[in-house]
Amino acid sequence: MRKFYFSVLLLATMQQPAQAQLLNTQGVLNQINVTNRQLEATTEQIQRKTERDLQRLKPPIDSTLEKLTDTTNKLVDPLVKLPQQLPILNRVGQPLFVDVEVENGWRAIQREWLIMVNESELASLQQLPITVVEKTRFDELEMTLVRFHVPAELDSLAALKKQLAPELVARLDRNHIYAAQADASTNTSETQLTKGSACEAPIKIGMIDTAIKMDHPAFSLARSSSHIITRNFLDETLAQPDAHGTAVAGLLIGNNAELKPLLPNANLYAASVFYARNDYAQGATMMNLVRALNWLLAENVSVINMSLAGPDNQILAAAIAKTINNGKILVAAAGNEGPAAPAMYPAAYANVIAVTAVDRDQKIYRWANRGAHIYFAAPGVSVLTARSNGGLGRESGTSMAAPVISALVSCVFTKTNSASVALKILQEQAIDLGEPGRDNIFGYGLLR
Repeated sequence: MRKFYFSVLLLATMQQPAQAQLLNTQGVLNQINVTNRQLEATTEQIQRKTERDLQRLKPPIDSTLEKLTDTTNKLVDPLVKLPQQLPILNRVGQPLFVDVEVENGWRAIQREWLIMVNESELASLQQLPITVVEKTRFDELEMTLVRFHVPAELDSLAALKKQLAPELVARLDRNHIYAAQADASTNTSETQLTKGSACEAPIKIGMIDTAIKMDHPAFSLARSSSHIITRNFLDETLAQPDAHGTAVAGLLIGNNAELKPLLPNANLYAASVFYARNDYAQGATMMNLVRALNWLLAENVSVINMSLAGPDNQILAAAIAKTINNGKILVAAAGNEGPAAPAMYPAAYANVIAVTAVDRDQKIYRWANRGAHIYFAAPGVSVLTARSNGGLGRESGTSMAAPVISALVSCVFTKTNSASVALKILQEQAIDLGEPGRDNIFGYGLLR
C-alpha cells in the first residue's frame, strides 16, 4: 500500500515538467484541470483506505499535495507571463497605451517618463524632442509632475542624462507599473486571522488597490452605513478589475456569518488604480499611485494599505517620504517573488511597514520576499475572504497579510496618535519567530 501512495505521488510529480513543455497559452486552463483531476483522484483513493491508515498517512500526503499544487501554479506562471509588449485596450477595443518590459525585467508604460519640475524647469524640458502628455500639481504631496513621451533613441536613463541637468535627472524616472501581491489558494486548511476584530473603533483607513465589488453581500453592512468611500483613478474607458481589492477589503471590513472583519466600524477609503493586463494579472502605473496617495492625504487617512509591489522609483520614493513625513503610516506587502528575489517597493523604502506572510503553523509563505526591511509577519496563507464572484474563497500571499498589520497599526495609532509609539507597542507584542530579534524572514515577528 505504501508503494501505491508513493507511485501516485511520483507520477503526479514527474508529469509537471512534461506539462510545462506541452502547455501553450490556449491550453493553460485545460492542463490545470487535468492536474487538479489527478490530485483529486489521488485524494479519493487515499480516503477509501482504512481510518487507521488515513490518520497515519494524512499529514505527509496533505503536505505533498499542497506542494504539488503550488508547483503547478508556478509552472503555469511562465506560460501566462506578460509578453514584452502588451497593448492595453479600452472597453471598445481601442489601444490606450502599451505595457512593456524595461530594465531589470520591470514593466513600464512604453517610452513614458515622469519628472518633478517647477515652471522654469518645464520650459527647458520642452526644448527637448519630447511630447508632454500632462502636467499635474499634487498639492498634498507638494510636487508637480510632468508626464511625457520620448522617441525611441531617448528611451533610457543614460540617454536622458545627456539631455538634462543633473538636478533634473535626480527627479526623473519611468512611469513604472506595479503588481498586486496575492495568489488564489487551493489549500482547504483555514488560517485563523484573529479570535475577533482588531478593535471596534470608528477608524479611518485607506487602501490603494483594484476596485471593490461593492454589491458583494459581505459589504452590505458597510454600504448601508456609508463605510466605503471609493475613488477611481483609471481612464474612464478602462474596465476595472475588482478581485484583488475585494479580497483585501473583505479582510478589513467584510462581515457575514463566515467572514469576520478586522475593523467592523472602519471607514474605508479605497483608491482604484489597477487595470487588467489579462485574466491573471493587473497593473497600476506610477502616476496613478501618486494620484491615490495625494487623495488619501487630502482625506486625512492615517494608515494606508498598499498590497502591491514593483521597482524602486525616484518619484515613488519622494511621494512615500512626503506621506510619511506628514505623519501617515504606510503598510506594504513584501512581495511574492521568492526568498532569493531582490527587495520590492514600496515595502523596501525606509519607514514603510513591510509585511510578510505565514501559514497557520507559523511557517513562512514559501514565495514571500525576504530582507532586512521586513517589519512584521501576519497570517496570509489560505485565508478566507471575499471573492469578486459574490462568494467567499481562500487567498494566499503577502497581500493578504498586509491588511492584518494595517488594521492592528490603525487600532494602536488611534489610541496613541503617534506612529513611532504605535509601532513600538506592536514590536513588543510581536511573537518572535526565526532568529532572536528582528530578522530577514519574519522581521520583528508575528502579529495576529
